[in-house]
Amino acid sequence: MNDEVPAPQSGRKHVYVAFAIIMVIASGYFVFGDYIQKQKTLYEVDSLWEKASSLRGEGNYDQALEVYNSVFGLISSHDFPREYGMNHYYRGRTYEDMASADSANASSNLQNSIYAYDSSLKSITGDKYPAEHARVHYGLGDAHLKLYGFQANTDLLLRSVIHYNKALDYYSLAVDPMYFAATNNKLGTAWRKKGNVQGNATDLEMAHDAYERSLKVFSKEIYPVEYAGVQNNLGNLYLEMSEFGDKEDNINNAIDAFNKALEVYTIEKRPVEYATVQNNIGNAYFAMSGTTNKEYNVKMAVDAYNEALKVFTVGLYPQEHDGVIANIARAYKSL
Repeated sequence: MNDEVPAPQSGRKHVYVAFAIIMVIASGYFVFGDYIQKQKTLYEVDSLWEKASSLRGEGNYDQALEVYNSVFGLISSHDFPREYGMNHYYRGRTYEDMASADSANASSNLQNSIYAYDSSLKSITGDKYPAEHARVHYGLGDAHLKLYGFQANTDLLLRSVIHYNKALDYYSLAVDPMYFAATNNKLGTAWRKKGNVQGNATDLEMAHDAYERSLKVFSKEIYPVEYAGVQNNLGNLYLEMSEFGDKEDNINNAIDAFNKALEVYTIEKRPVEYATVQNNIGNAYFAMSGTTNKEYNVKMAVDAYNEALKVFTVGLYPQEHDGVIANIARAYKSL
């Protein structure tokens, strides 16, 4: 009896084992190679983004867009959904920058910005990329709010409100307090404009609530400049709310908010903001002159307007200067 294992069967087992080892090594090689290639692509994308960001900072927006467009030659929405979507987002930001730098073409650039942001949302979904998704909606809120300044279409304000609220689905005091506050401040402005255009006091109340939420983060001690900005917005809001009721109380609240802004906006450190708020205070006192103590309130209004003229000189700020002069003339004419 032969106890030896037949040679052909033993050889076959070794072949199977060797083949399995080769397959494991090969598959590992291909997986590792794919990983290396992906990391190389991401590095190239990051390098191009950095280059485009520098060009944006220098005001070379057309060149920045060319760089962003070249990124699409490296990635697809299937293999790199986050990077593909964020590349559209950065293009949207660039078009917004162009709108700020070129008022003559601002409307078309803002429309391009909105189109780019919308394209971004096709890849940047809220379930997979919640932080980036919120950032895109924040950008859409800004773009629609700015576009309203050129097209005066109240539907743009409603869209702005919707996008800011979608951003706030993610931004909270716990998750991102800075964006929570900044978004609420801009949401307040969108509600304000909508309420004024449509004569809707409820919208103005919504604006008030948004500004107050913003101040939960933007305190005078920690974020003085942002705090002053919100207080100035609140002052304008109270002045506008005075047209819908409680005139004296709302105007007094407006003056109080403007004065809080001036605790930060000084003529030495923030001259333009200082002058702007002084002009707003003048408007508030003039509005009060139609209610009570006419001569006193007109005097207070003119004093504030003259403070604004210390900055808004005819040589440096001719348009603002003419506006303040017109306000002074209006105040004296009312006596």
